[in-house]
Amino acid sequence: MHKLLVRLRRYSHCAMAAEEINKANKQPNRSLDYILKGKVYIEELPPDIEPIRRLLEKHSGIRARDVDEHIYQIRERLWDIYPYVCIGHFRFLSLKFTLDPRYQLALSRLLAPKSEATFLDVACCVGQVLRQLAVDGVDSGRLYGTDLEPRFLDAGYDLFKDRDKFKATLIAGDMLDQGKTGDGDERLKVLDGKMTVIHATSFFHLFTWENQVRAARRMIRFLDPNDPEVMIFGRQVGTTTPGDREGAGGSKRFLHNARSWQELWDEVSKSTGTAWRTEVNEIQEPGMHPDGNTDGSLRRIRFGVFRA
Repeated sequence: MHKLLVRLRRYSHCAMAAEEINKANKQPNRSLDYILKGKVYIEELPPDIEPIRRLLEKHSGIRARDVDEHIYQIRERLWDIYPYVCIGHFRFLSLKFTLDPRYQLALSRLLAPKSEATFLDVACCVGQVLRQLAVDGVDSGRLYGTDLEPRFLDAGYDLFKDRDKFKATLIAGDMLDQGKTGDGDERLKVLDGKMTVIHATSFFHLFTWENQVRAARRMIRFLDPNDPEVMIFGRQVGTTTPGDREGAGGSKRFLHNARSWQELWDEVSKSTGTAWRTEVNEIQEPGMHPDGNTDGSLRRIRFGVFRA
C-alpha cells in the first residue's frame, strides 16, 4: 500500500501537466480521487502473467529471475505516460488473444507457404500481439502496429528489448482524425490497401457510434481490396442492452451486443459500397468490473468481421 500511495502522489504532482497532454490527445481526465476510487492500479502481478514471462524470456532474452522487476519498471514508465486501467492492471501484458480461434486462423494465413499476408494491430500499445506473432514464427517484416501514443510504441521496444531485431512497422496515428482533406491522418496512409488481417482489442468500445463508424471505415481502407478473405477481429466490452454509456469525464461510448454490432457494420457497408458480416461470442471471464462498475449487463465479447 505504501508503494501505491507513493506512486499516486507522484501522479498528483504532474496532474496539471498531464491534463494538458490529455486534452491534446483527446484522452479523458484521470484525477487522483478517480484513481483511488476506481481501483485502477494494482500492486501484485495478475495470475495470468506466466505467458508473458515466457515470451520475455524467449523473445527478449531476459533472465527468469529478472523478468518481474523488468515488468514493474516498464509499467511505471507507461503509468507516467497515462494512467489507463489496462496499465494499472497489467492488462497490456495479456496474451489471452491467443485463445481466440480467429487468432489461430490469422496465424495459419501468415505462416502458409509463400504467404505474403500482413497483420495490423490497431491501438497496439506496447505491441505485445505483434511480438507473440513473431515468436509464433511470423516474419516481423509483415507485421504492422499503430497507436495514438508514440511513447507506448517506444516503450514496447524497451519492454521486449528488440529494437535492433524487430522489423515490424509501427506508426503513431489517430484513427479518428479526418485530416485536412477528410482522408484521415496522413501518417496512416502508408497502410492503405495493404492489410490482410486487422486486430483491434479494447478499441471500439471507447467511442460513440459515430466514431466507431469512422474508425471502421478507416480500417476498411487499410484492407487489401482484392483479397476476399480479409478479416478484422478482436475483443471488447459488450452488453446485453446495447446503447450509449457514460465513460470517463462524462464522455459517451456505445456498447454492443451481436445484433447492434452487425447493424454498425451494415451502416459501414452502405457508406463504403462494401458488404460485411460479423460474428460475436461472449467470453466467460472473472473480473468484469475492476474499476468498481456495477452494471450487470456488461459482458466481454470476441468478434470477427468478414466480407459478406
